[in-house]
Amino acid sequence: MRDLRVAPDVAGLLPADLLAAWQRGPHPSVYSCAACQDDGDLEDGDPAALVVRRYPHLGLRRVQLIHAACGPSRVVVIAVPELADLELAAASGASIVYADLLGAGTAALTGDLPAGCALTGQPPRPYLAVDDDDDLILTDRHAVGQPDRPLPGEPLSPMLSHALATGLALHTSLAATPPTVTGWSLRIGARHLDLVHPRPGARRPFGIERLPHTISPQWRAAVRAAGDTAVLLMGRIGLSTATRPLFRPYLPASARRQRLAAPISGATFAVLHAVHAGQVAAGLVPVTWTGPGR
Repeated sequence: MRDLRVAPDVAGLLPADLLAAWQRGPHPSVYSCAACQDDGDLEDGDPAALVVRRYPHLGLRRVQLIHAACGPSRVVVIAVPELADLELAAASGASIVYADLLGAGTAALTGDLPAGCALTGQPPRPYLAVDDDDDLILTDRHAVGQPDRPLPGEPLSPMLSHALATGLALHTSLAATPPTVTGWSLRIGARHLDLVHPRPGARRPFGIERLPHTISPQWRAAVRAAGDTAVLLMGRIGLSTATRPLFRPYLPASARRQRLAAPISGATFAVLHAVHAGQVAAGLVPVTWTGPGR
């Protein structure tokens, strides 16, 4: 049973449905304590506390999990703009990559299977999800008289905003076939992939983000069978907890630094939940191969 401690003033700053989902589970489960950096596991019953950090000059709230032994649930206000900017800049994490096949693990968890999945006798559809490994950021204020501004407590995802602005489409069902997009592509090597994305208005029209991966031979084969294309999913998915193994203090330092794990059912659940919650943009993108094993 989960032991998630939430102070009344913290609960008052969080959307009721978001708080209920965290208390109910099963996601998020494993988390990195914002106070001591060691990991805990909500599903394992580790006592945890929710902390909300507020940045008044930016109109943002940042939601963090900490061990209950590391401190109480509380609201922390960062009133000095310079300190707030430094803190948020340092908080940005690396992206997390998760590759799976629709028709394998995912198909068993969704009732609206697409034409072309393994259960209809066709090859499974490969997808690749990319998610920022960041704390949850919410809006903190609403401008009166401006109905187009987000309401307080609405989640923000710069990655999702960029994806929607550059050709990817909001994706609310894995049964739907996303549009083929231009400007986005994947270059996949043995241990790293390059995510190529448009940068409208920038001096360089394209950006490249190099990310580690644990892509399986089965996924590679499915991509080739699909004509070297894959479904790219981007947004606020929660892969940072779903793909993180539980790091105990007695593990070697090299193991505690490892940020990726083999695809597990927790990551599949996180992808499904984010898609059905409307937190993901998708597009069909070309894939090229580099290095040995291509």
